[in-house]
Amino acid sequence: MEKVVIQIKEQNGAARINERVGLGIPLPEGAVQNTHNLGLLDGKKPLTVQLESLAHWPDGSIRWVYASALISLDPNGQKDLELACIQTPSPSTTEPAVNQSTGSVAIHTSTGSVTLQPNGLAWRVYNHNKEGVPSAVTLSDGTGAPCTAKPDTGWEITREGPVFVAAVLKGKWLKQNNEPLARFECELRIFLETGLIQVELVTHNPKRAHHPGGLWDLGDPGSVYFRELAVETTLPATSKAQITPQATDRNPSSFDLSEFNLYQDSSGGENWQSRNHVGSNGEITTQFCGYRLTNTGELQHEGKRANPLVRIEHDYGQLDLAVPNFWQNFPTSVRKQENKVTVGLFPKDAKNAYELQGGERKTLCCLMAYNSNNSISATAYTPLAPALAPECYERADAFPWFKANVHPGPLDNLIAEGLNGESNFFAKREVIDEFGWRNFGDIFADHETLYQNEGEPPFISHYNNQYDPIYGFARQYALTGDKRWFQLMDDLARHVADIDIYHTEEDRAEYNNGLFWHTDHYLDAYTATHRTFSTHNNTSSTPGQTGGGPAAEHCYTTGLLYHYLLTGSATSKLAVLELTGWMVATHEGTGGFLESLLGVKNQDIPKLKALAKGQYVTTHRYPFTRGTGNYLTALIDASILEPNSDWLSKADTVIRATIHPEDNIPKRNLLDVETGWSYLILLSAITRYLDEKRATNQLDDAYQYAARSFIAYAEWMRDNEIPFLNNSEQLEFPNHTWVAQDIRKAILMFQAAELIPKEDAHRFQKAGEDWLTNTFKTLVKSEERGFSRILVIVMQNYGAHMCTPSIYESKLQQSGIISEKLIRLTWIALLQRILQRFGKGVYGLRPAREKAWLDVRLNRQ
Repeated sequence: MEKVVIQIKEQNGAARINERVGLGIPLPEGAVQNTHNLGLLDGKKPLTVQLESLAHWPDGSIRWVYASALISLDPNGQKDLELACIQTPSPSTTEPAVNQSTGSVAIHTSTGSVTLQPNGLAWRVYNHNKEGVPSAVTLSDGTGAPCTAKPDTGWEITREGPVFVAAVLKGKWLKQNNEPLARFECELRIFLETGLIQVELVTHNPKRAHHPGGLWDLGDPGSVYFRELAVETTLPATSKAQITPQATDRNPSSFDLSEFNLYQDSSGGENWQSRNHVGSNGEITTQFCGYRLTNTGELQHEGKRANPLVRIEHDYGQLDLAVPNFWQNFPTSVRKQENKVTVGLFPKDAKNAYELQGGERKTLCCLMAYNSNNSISATAYTPLAPALAPECYERADAFPWFKANVHPGPLDNLIAEGLNGESNFFAKREVIDEFGWRNFGDIFADHETLYQNEGEPPFISHYNNQYDPIYGFARQYALTGDKRWFQLMDDLARHVADIDIYHTEEDRAEYNNGLFWHTDHYLDAYTATHRTFSTHNNTSSTPGQTGGGPAAEHCYTTGLLYHYLLTGSATSKLAVLELTGWMVATHEGTGGFLESLLGVKNQDIPKLKALAKGQYVTTHRYPFTRGTGNYLTALIDASILEPNSDWLSKADTVIRATIHPEDNIPKRNLLDVETGWSYLILLSAITRYLDEKRATNQLDDAYQYAARSFIAYAEWMRDNEIPFLNNSEQLEFPNHTWVAQDIRKAILMFQAAELIPKEDAHRFQKAGEDWLTNTFKTLVKSEERGFSRILVIVMQNYGAHMCTPSIYESKLQQSGIISEKLIRLTWIALLQRILQRFGKGVYGLRPAREKAWLDVRLNRQ
């Protein structure tokens, strides 16, 4: 294995002592079979490292590995570490860190030990003198009454290594009448050498929303309400506290107070009173600008954006507290009253009780350092961001069509505006104050303001993950090593995984665990927040539609896949698999009888009518749209996570039931822009499928079939496609987003050139270059070029223009690739399909399931 260099830079002027760092690292196929063969070196010195395999190649070798270590750096220093194959295992602790006995779990650290309370959401941290400080998570309901945590089982050790141990407890919060309020999941990540504990809390409402009329506003009967979620630590009788509200400042002010409350009520930004922060009654919920530090009710200090460090010296030692994204996820607080110090992740100081919508959840985090000599403020607020040289990604085939160290071209300069332009992605947040626990991480959809009158306040419009900016950010981070791209990726992935995915099993199958759309085009979100359709809008960007829900044409999984591979986030991995499961249920159904009747009505009857009229009807089962393209992409992403499953085989089946090399392409009406344009996304998904099959050396009949089919459509495109705006009369909103969409045509031409014999490849290469040049000439002069949607489309489709043509020509065979299946649907074939559908429905007939299926569609509880 060639050496992998990990570069770590300290850029905030703070000394780092044993700071936790981690990064996902791609490896070439066949290079490493087991993590025991790997070590992390600082020069020639081996470091303690914890390695976790994230994905494997089909031959069983490691495809991605996550490395965790503790690093020390001088202020503004730099260090290059090397991941290398070693002869002896990495150094590790000689004794097991975890002791488990009946009903008890203890984790030993260099500063003492941590004991997890059996069957309780609490733990106790001991020093070497066996003196313990207890902490517990508390929740109060909407009236302020305390709730009880009821675990499903005991604490589970999910990760155990020489750097940290992770323990997870899952369960539900019960109100005083024993009714469930919400579910919880708590992970304690305990770092063995430093005693640092990272507390991560998920609060989840698993109920469905009622969404009457397909409208998803706050105040829905499926919502739950609570007043406070906090981590409460009980200190010894004698303690002394110091609080530093702005711990990231060069010369921060600190306050010695026996009791205090530091409360962040709003973002502290210019638009802190934005309509983005309305409650179900439409009233703005923020009360004042920024944060206030009080002592027994008296104001001691106030400011805009707190990054606090709390240090408490007590009889048993010292406790430091910090809360990553403290101000960004407002409201947030940290307070001390008598001998209790409390981190208010959802503090009771807020104007109203918190509403968690049906299927919504939120993950929040705090850091607790016990008897440590290390400052945790830099770890919490300006963490180190390790980076790999881009050639490491190229060498390992980590991203499709990835070329390292290419001289920046016009597309690169356009993308760079997302970081450095006047309206960069960070600046966009400030326009509508895209902060607060429900909003932080999302992107302001500034392109939706295009048709507003001058002087009007901008629409509150959330971009969500349309066209996968998470993936675009991840790819740019790999190309440049700029940690700002990593930050954008991480913030958005966390938001999408919590807020934009509908986490319920109680609604209709085509909604459960699906991804909500972005805010409806050219309308305000009002009280629908991130759920698209609001009762306050009596129209929609889709004619005749004023409501809806998660749908296949808005599903993007690749960014979440790469977030998992780069960060090790199990949440993102689960999100990919859940979204894929949702797409399967949406396209294939769940097998009920009533569902089969609806399938006949919606899919088979229209084909019967078309056949009766003598129209040309194909045997294809799936629509030639981005919905099917998104389905294929999800299946491919799931196959990378689970290469031994049948996800990729399912993609084979979908492709064969969607496209054929001998299709009558003009009859597809692909040049009808408003209805046909998204076939480009479907073809892009097929090229991604081909790339993954090549990367894993699966050049089978399924590969040959898909490649021949794609080439047939690429040839038609080369000869027939024209710029979208040339048909502007067909477009409802003829703007420069359509110019950005033309980039997809250029990229498909470059991808076709990979598959075509050398003597013909240049025709596709030239077509791609022409499309790219003409598109860029328009965009570079456009006042819309900095809009979110345009930048995201460019990032999503970046890379193939740098590929070498005809490099895969020899892998495309001439025989045995085209099945004998009929393309044209016959009466007999359609009747057989209907009978098969009915048969599946009868086989899956269960009265209780049929009733549940009907109830959710009639909104009956």
